[in-house]
Amino acid sequence: MENNDVKEKIRLWDSPGIMSPQIATVLASYNCTASCTHCCFDSHPGIKTRLELAEIIKFIDSARQFDTMKLIVFSGGECFLLGDDLTRAVEHATGLGLRTRCVTNGYWARTEESAMRRLSDLKAAGLCELNISTGDHHQKYVPQRLVINGVLASVKLDIPIVVMIELQKERRVTDAGIRSDRRIVDLLKTPAGKLFRTVESPWMPMSAEEVIPQQRGRLINNSNVHKRRGCRSVLTTIVATPTGDVGVCCGLTRERIPELHLQMSANRSLQEAYAQATSDFMNIWLFVEGPERILAWAASKDPAIDWENKYAHHCHACLAVFDNERVRAIIREHYHEKVNEVLVKYILIKKSGSVLAPDLELSSSSTPTPETEFQAAEPAIVRHRTIPILAASQ
Repeated sequence: MENNDVKEKIRLWDSPGIMSPQIATVLASYNCTASCTHCCFDSHPGIKTRLELAEIIKFIDSARQFDTMKLIVFSGGECFLLGDDLTRAVEHATGLGLRTRCVTNGYWARTEESAMRRLSDLKAAGLCELNISTGDHHQKYVPQRLVINGVLASVKLDIPIVVMIELQKERRVTDAGIRSDRRIVDLLKTPAGKLFRTVESPWMPMSAEEVIPQQRGRLINNSNVHKRRGCRSVLTTIVATPTGDVGVCCGLTRERIPELHLQMSANRSLQEAYAQATSDFMNIWLFVEGPERILAWAASKDPAIDWENKYAHHCHACLAVFDNERVRAIIREHYHEKVNEVLVKYILIKKSGSVLAPDLELSSSSTPTPETEFQAAEPAIVRHRTIPILAASQ
């Protein structure tokens, strides 16, 4: 098949565009009160570039045009630095029938009382959930007592709260440590304690070659890669950035992966740009199998690809998929071999009734049922960048 016009045709049970986003994330600014090492957006104090309120509202209105849209997430950077604009944006999303979530470091919760005042306005605007990020890196700038203040204020206002905790081998801040805080111990004895939970997530560098040590079993290798699932962010989430770009996932490394940005223009709607992204085979492959399995598959064809015991977070593995020239070369040359299998799994996930369904394993002999025609376009990964290994083939 010609490299400059690759369209794999496969007989399946549905038509193109079977995916539709459920979440829209607003990254209005990368300005932050902290300067955490390995921050995914290089956030720090003093960043001026941001989306104005009118631009935020426009994005929310466009996202609401998707019938499947359910949730608007405000993150950053530090979204609470938006001040009244954050409250107005939450209120606008609520008025459109959408749920809302804010992701923050909790710097504003200097006391329980001040935290209550700040959250009360957001609660009145319709805020449905609060996430506070913390850990060894975050707590250099926001002490744990402020995080606990935010937790207690949130549950008092009946706002569910999740504390996201950095995970790495050597660390001081842990899930157990936060749960042993006297005020959290007391909270968990009450009915309101059901509104509080914690999640630990691997802290990761923003380079595919750098490794942050993790506990045994956290880093992927041939013995555990089969346990990894497909990415449930790509194609289910759209993201507005401070510069006006729109991403097709909320991944931590998305800013470093041009192929995960929608191709927007003045004459093109968000829906049209998203529709093109749903036909990019690479996006479908990431959704179905995930970056870790793609790395393992590429390494099975080129043993020189170094991937084992380097990646704990799926976004870190995704950066390696797109940045490693040897991986890109294997994908360019051999992705055709995966098309039928991946597209069948994609449709079966759709037919299961939920895009959040677990991965469905198929034998290598599985074949599509001839119903209607589906076309998956050539992956953007083989044509967007002008790195030497790709330029040589174009």
